[in-house]
Amino acid sequence: MLFDLDGTLIDSAPDIAAAVNELLARRDLGPLSLADVTSMIGRGVEKLVERAFAATGNPLSPAELRREHAEMMDIYARHLTGATTLMPGAGQMLEELCDEGVALGLVTNKPQRFIETILDFFHLSSVFAVAIGGDSGVAKKPAPDMLLAAMEELGAEPRNTIMVGDSTSDVEAARAAGVQVVLVRGGYSVEPIDRLGADRVIDGLSSLSGALPALKPPIL
Repeated sequence: MLFDLDGTLIDSAPDIAAAVNELLARRDLGPLSLADVTSMIGRGVEKLVERAFAATGNPLSPAELRREHAEMMDIYARHLTGATTLMPGAGQMLEELCDEGVALGLVTNKPQRFIETILDFFHLSSVFAVAIGGDSGVAKKPAPDMLLAAMEELGAEPRNTIMVGDSTSDVEAARAAGVQVVLVRGGYSVEPIDRLGADRVIDGLSSLSGALPALKPPIL
């Protein structure tokens, strides 16, 4: 099973919003609301920065975007776990899957060093056999590359793999990789989650195990 991180396993939006607004404040811009920043999450830190400046009416040139992205990386490194929490049911669900012998992978557009800090903070580093971040050298979601790389490392096949996420990027990546996908309500999707074309939509992570036998073929 492959998991997205932000909006799926963790609620990182408060920390991300704090970092974005610190960056904007250095340019005498903003602040943006938590809801506004949450709607910008997805497809990596660079895209987040691009969206944030555009929302203030100050779109960035490519050179400016590179500069602001680099500064955002330094700022966000100080905001990784201050207000970030596990999504309800995440810890117990992962523990149950491990007990059942399910191989778990993490595929997220968040940079690798940030993933490691967050997983260590929540004592989840040993849970995932593989964790692939947005700067790992493979194309970010919605491309399928992260999922394919994770499956290769896990020795898994698309027919017995499932992607768990919260957004259209997760659905598109899963479809392109040939795996089934379950979406969890309460994440960061700006589109109605029931319209994204997932195989299953669940109300929370505590419902995940119960949803799996209904997939074709059943995962568990």
